[in-house]
Amino acid sequence: MDHLFRIWFSSNSVILGTMKPIFEYIDYRRFLADYYQEKKSTVRYFSYRYFAQKIGVNSPSFLKHVIDGERNLTPQMTERFSKALSLGPKEKKYFRLLVLFNQARTSTEKQEYYAALKSMVSGISEAVLNSFQFDFYGEWYIPVIRELICLYNFKDDYAEIASKVRPCIEPIQAHNAIQLLLKLGLVKRLENGIFQQTSPAIVADSSVTSVAIRSFMHTMIDKSRLALDTLDKKVRHISGITLGVSSEGYGLIADEIEAFKDRVKVIVNNDKNSNRIYQMCISLFPVSEELTVQTKELPEGE
Repeated sequence: MDHLFRIWFSSNSVILGTMKPIFEYIDYRRFLADYYQEKKSTVRYFSYRYFAQKIGVNSPSFLKHVIDGERNLTPQMTERFSKALSLGPKEKKYFRLLVLFNQARTSTEKQEYYAALKSMVSGISEAVLNSFQFDFYGEWYIPVIRELICLYNFKDDYAEIASKVRPCIEPIQAHNAIQLLLKLGLVKRLENGIFQQTSPAIVADSSVTSVAIRSFMHTMIDKSRLALDTLDKKVRHISGITLGVSSEGYGLIADEIEAFKDRVKVIVNNDKNSNRIYQMCISLFPVSEELTVQTKELPEGE
């Protein structure tokens, strides 16, 4: 199944030539980039300078700077853009939310704006918001359930499958998680009653990842702290190293972590006797400011 969901729109939506409707976008800069390319290929006189005149700014490359992420849009400039883009009332509201979503500085703000975007799309007939990750990672136990139900036939005993999650969840939560997984096409049910993953791995779309994954990882990091205090060393491994490295050294370590994760995937794929779900969190982050490295002068004679 293609997880980039198709969206259909009513006849009053603005469609710019062959361009996707604005409701299919989750990044307003990508929308503006597509808009520019569409207009450039269909309107002979269209240019960055022409658009700058339409929005009343002196910089002829203002639109390009916004598209490239070098400039943000203020509320006032957002309104000017909406008018220059000839958006309808619903499209204008969606565009405003897109700008707020993409420029939000905290996870909480991003989640609020994302929910507002999703509610707008849900109000359009047969529409589902592009990028499923926000729902999939919306609750920490949904990925756990996805792995767990594929290990054995729990015979629709949601209380039983809920009790297998650590910490345990409510039966209704397990039921809703499975229904969501089926809806998203991430699992399917076989004739013998056991569920099967439609794909062994999920590739996250970066347009929503910063919101969905960040919230998910916050929760899982908290749970690793709980595991450190409550679980025996025989079933958990939590350790760390405090080290000093350069920017180049950091890059090498980050690459090594990615290579290690790939090796872990090979181990998991070859493990035919899985009987427990684990969450592995690997953290590498600065705990000091970056120092200016100075060449040390050795005493004479050394």
